[in-house]
Amino acid sequence: MARKMALISLIGKGNLLKDSKGYIGTKYYFNETQETIHTSFFGSALYKVLIGQGYDIDKWLIFGTSKSNWSELLYVVEEKYHDEMIELYDRVYNEENKEISKSLLSKWEEELQKHLPGIRLIVVDPLDFEIYMNKMMTEISNDNRDVVLDITHAFRHMPVVIAFSLMVLKHIKDISNIMVYYGAFELKVNRFDQNEPTPVLKIDFINTLVSYAENLAIFNNSGYFPYILENLGIDNTDKTYFWLEMNRQPRMDLESINNILEEKIAEKDHQANIAHYIKKEIEPLIGASLHKRMVARAKFFFDKKQYLKSLILLYEGLIIAVGRKYGIEAGQDFKRNEKIRDYMKKNQNTIFKDKGQIDTYFKLEYTRNAAVHGSRSIGTQNFVEQQNQFEILFSKGLEIYEYITEDK
Repeated sequence: MARKMALISLIGKGNLLKDSKGYIGTKYYFNETQETIHTSFFGSALYKVLIGQGYDIDKWLIFGTSKSNWSELLYVVEEKYHDEMIELYDRVYNEENKEISKSLLSKWEEELQKHLPGIRLIVVDPLDFEIYMNKMMTEISNDNRDVVLDITHAFRHMPVVIAFSLMVLKHIKDISNIMVYYGAFELKVNRFDQNEPTPVLKIDFINTLVSYAENLAIFNNSGYFPYILENLGIDNTDKTYFWLEMNRQPRMDLESINNILEEKIAEKDHQANIAHYIKKEIEPLIGASLHKRMVARAKFFFDKKQYLKSLILLYEGLIIAVGRKYGIEAGQDFKRNEKIRDYMKKNQNTIFKDKGQIDTYFKLEYTRNAAVHGSRSIGTQNFVEQQNQFEILFSKGLEIYEYITEDK
């Protein structure tokens, strides 16, 4: 079954031929298929190449202005149909050199759709930056597909806006891959040599960049690192992350990841900077005691506005830190940690610095219970309902932890 694809092109205004109708073209050379196609509109050559590769282009969106070379789309249609289209072609050609009307362009689109069912001709104001997103949102279906963006023609800012729009649509419209093509006329050795082909660039690195951006965002906002590590060639780290989430200590796995990140950093390329960014978050977790890992991650999630996780981790980390300081065995055992809590209630004047810390600890505990269980928040309404008050409580809880551990 052919892979579904949406093709997005931009069509500009070309230079007129001197002795006949039409526009000056160039020979585009596609290295991937070894084809050379002569045209004034790169999108038409790209459409033919993609169809020849077996893609199912069910939507071809062409953005242009009222003065773009819309008539050139005649040459995407098989030549045997040109005679029946020539009268309408002449009208489009004559009018587009001044300013084509919406009604005529609509008729031209209807005629083209008889042979290219998915084609859509979209006139835009070059300064309407939102129209590309709005049109693509409407025109591209929600079925999984690839998208090809042709950035060859039109004003330079237009493909930039479309490219960033596609990064949003990638998820809303279930887009698997974004491919970018460019007919690089300026890369010709001699631009005045009509026989020298114009090289076509297929910019595959775009998908890698999009993946970096997405997976760094996931890591930055959730701490989940397997995806971005895969971008760096470090696979099979899901178990390591799961163990961290479950407050285990995957020390050997973390050390292994850290060692590979150090190797990446030594390579001094773009991945080195990504590796360094990740390493700063992972390295402090290696060999740290349970309560230090928990509080380190509490700080991480607090910064990401994941308040419930940060609250639970800070509270439990504080309990374990007290148990360790006063020689009470602790860990993942609920009964042992309950023993620490009982000890803290009976010895609060010894454990905490002052009444302020005692008050903060019990507010932290009550807030934790109200948030986790969804229970009545008697006395803690401000902490579970007012963000700024919770943030103050969290900061005071950290101060208690630092006092207990003597670690700032």
